[in-house]
Amino acid sequence: MIDTLGWYKDQWLDIDRIFIAANNRGLKFADGIFETILIKENKPILLDDHLKRLEKSSKILNINLKINKLTLRQLINDGIRKLSLKNDQFASVRINYSRGTNKGRTLTIDSTSKTKDLDNLWLEFYKIEPNFNPISVCISQREKINEFSLISKCKTFSYNQAIQVLTEAHEKSFDDSILLNTSGELCCGSTFNLLIKRNNQWITPRKESGCLEGIMVSKALRLKIVKEELIVPEFQNDDIIFAINSLSCRQIYQVNDLKLYPKLDPIYFWDLLYS
Repeated sequence: MIDTLGWYKDQWLDIDRIFIAANNRGLKFADGIFETILIKENKPILLDDHLKRLEKSSKILNINLKINKLTLRQLINDGIRKLSLKNDQFASVRINYSRGTNKGRTLTIDSTSKTKDLDNLWLEFYKIEPNFNPISVCISQREKINEFSLISKCKTFSYNQAIQVLTEAHEKSFDDSILLNTSGELCCGSTFNLLIKRNNQWITPRKESGCLEGIMVSKALRLKIVKEELIVPEFQNDDIIFAINSLSCRQIYQVNDLKLYPKLDPIYFWDLLYS
């Protein structure tokens, strides 16, 4: 069994042997999109949902997504087999797709060189343990989500804003940060969506807030156990708040100076969405 594995340009490689060209727009301008998918019981979970979001992101950002889905599924299944996981072990696969390589140094898209269909794709496989540890958060005073930006609707390579709010949280002795949009509406966390149980109802920030349409939240909405709302950042100490993404579900026990006292097993909620 191995812990990490990569694929790039028809080769299976160690992760640290994948080298991206300096003129690749993904490296140079963070001009690319990605999806991170949980592998559970040797299967990629909610793969169709992730592939639909990848395609949606490519259309929003006008990236020519030249991937045959059957080929991609086969590559993912091959990677899972190479990991040789036991049935009770977890892993993840990150699908990376760059717009391509530049002919010169210019930012303009029409300078992109023609490439083979899979040259702009690389995959990363990691053996993981899903994270269910509780966290404390602050409300970021440093960064806001632009609810009108196309970027906020897509999973892009750029994590600069998330890095800034995480740094801010650590400076203030919190585990992570949550963000408001430019109108002061509750939006999302650095790398997670928010689920809040209040007055016996699960709610989540509406898409119009600028939060990414998370795969787990979308599943909860389909199951009709959560509803979208405009949420102002006025928390109550009996709120139950989960920070959730495809690889973690963590209960928030403190927001700024407010301690939240209810407890709920996040694994139960996680299993409900991934069943």
